[in-house]
Amino acid sequence: MKGERMKAFRVFTIFLLVFWIACFAAPVGASEAEDLFVEDRISLQGVSGLIYSSTFLTERPIDMHYWQTNLRLGRMLGTPSESDSFFRGNWEALLEITNSSIFKGSGHYIGGITGLLRYNFVQPDAKVIPYFQAGLGVVYNDVYKDMSQIAIGQAIEFTPQGSLGVHFLLSEHWSFDTEAIFHHISNANLNERNGGVNAFGGFIGFTRFFDKLWK
Repeated sequence: MKGERMKAFRVFTIFLLVFWIACFAAPVGASEAEDLFVEDRISLQGVSGLIYSSTFLTERPIDMHYWQTNLRLGRMLGTPSESDSFFRGNWEALLEITNSSIFKGSGHYIGGITGLLRYNFVQPDAKVIPYFQAGLGVVYNDVYKDMSQIAIGQAIEFTPQGSLGVHFLLSEHWSFDTEAIFHHISNANLNERNGGVNAFGGFIGFTRFFDKLWK
């Protein structure tokens, strides 16, 4: 268990170092939220952090904690309106590659892909951009091989999830991000072992914003 935890910590440290180097290597300027959050803008986000299982809303308790790292490719679906409403913002579609290293509980890994829909709250001249998102993923795991647990019953499981996050704009193309997540794992009763996992956690990471691909 200790070895797995140290391995996860090393992976996270390398992840953080690479993104910090890339961030400060980028040209720094006065970034405007309205310039970044526009239709057809492409984003690449990397986040990593700990997720802890909970007995909340599960049929039976399971004690499983994991370190998750996600890489997300996004595309802005619209441009914020001219309204001065608190809810002013835009929608963003994201495709995520996810990988989790289990450091407590059954199994060793959970990995797959997720589709996400995000809403960014964008105010003029803002340097802090809150967002919420929800999505559904499909993952492969080895937890199901442990027949002593009934939470995860097969190799392929589904991951409905929701998150609240914040972009802190650092430069013309970069933001530092924090995020809180609710992460569910189950198989929609495709297997008799479907107690499910409900977990909560937090991420930190960075986003790189790219120029619009379509002018």
